[in-house]
Amino acid sequence: MNSITNKDEIPQGLSFLGNSMLFLGLGILVLSLTGTELLPFNMPRSWYQSPTIWKLLALCLSAGGIGILKQVSSSEMKKTLRDRESHQPEDWMPEQPGQRFETLLVYTKENCPLCEEATEILEDYAAYLPQREFVDIYSDPALIEKFGTCVPVVLIDGKIRFRGRINEVLLRRLIAASPANVLSQKNCGCNNQGCGCKKPQTQAQTTGCGNHSRCA
Repeated sequence: MNSITNKDEIPQGLSFLGNSMLFLGLGILVLSLTGTELLPFNMPRSWYQSPTIWKLLALCLSAGGIGILKQVSSSEMKKTLRDRESHQPEDWMPEQPGQRFETLLVYTKENCPLCEEATEILEDYAAYLPQREFVDIYSDPALIEKFGTCVPVVLIDGKIRFRGRINEVLLRRLIAASPANVLSQKNCGCNNQGCGCKKPQTQAQTTGCGNHSRCA
């Protein structure tokens, strides 16, 4: 199943296979409970001799069908997110450059398309945000109980700012309304993380001399 999730497109007919397995498994379970008297045909001899095996087969088919349909749904959601018209922040820049805030904590879980989307958005605004720390909610039962239905959850300086999805407009407003850290104001403020841009240095900074000193 992992090879399916790593592909950009799901194989054709996979959804049909998942639905077929699910309905076949459910059908066998229903027959095992209601009986086969109304069927226009006879079931195989093993149906009457080994009913437990048929029930196990039904459970396996149903579970397999559900698993395939979940993979299909996840792949389709990821494709929708990739194909969705994105609003890249390259042209956006706050009036005051530099990093804001002190901590950025993101609660996530595996196989979560919205978590992947949140990670990409935070990367786009990395020039204005502190280093990201990710915590898988399945590492702590208390986190599952608290955030199991609303990941990703983004905490900035210990305060929950986003649940379920990052609103990029609100994130920009939050950045623009927050003062930049003094030490980070030497950065150019562009959105290209690690670009290495610096503010233009004064003559005194480039020569290493004071304003009234003479260099040899």
